[in-house]
Amino acid sequence: MLETIYRQLAFHRLTDAQKEAKLKKDSEYEIAHLNLSADYQKGKLTQAEFEAGHTKQWKDYEDWAKASGLYEQVTPEQQLVEAEAGLTGQVEQVNLIRTELKKPLIEVKEKKVM
Repeated sequence: MLETIYRQLAFHRLTDAQKEAKLKKDSEYEIAHLNLSADYQKGKLTQAEFEAGHTKQWKDYEDWAKASGLYEQVTPEQQLVEAEAGLTGQVEQVNLIRTELKKPLIEVKEKKVM
């Protein structure tokens, strides 16, 4: 079953306050990650500890970004609309080529599910 996914908003779509907060948080995240990497390289952390720390850092950042409106929710219904639009575009491109090659056009039809 499809779940709602989150997609990062393009930077230009953010408000000035969101841009400022994002840049600050990005900088904090980068510093924290560099510190974590340095500890790992110095042998202060095991590979597993490093990976767990990195995963936690990213999860915390992502949770903050979602709560701050930097991501948009994409419902399964929206995902379907986008996928169908992509499919339609691909079929149109294929049919342009097929027309040039004098081949029969293809079409996508909905199939009833029993």
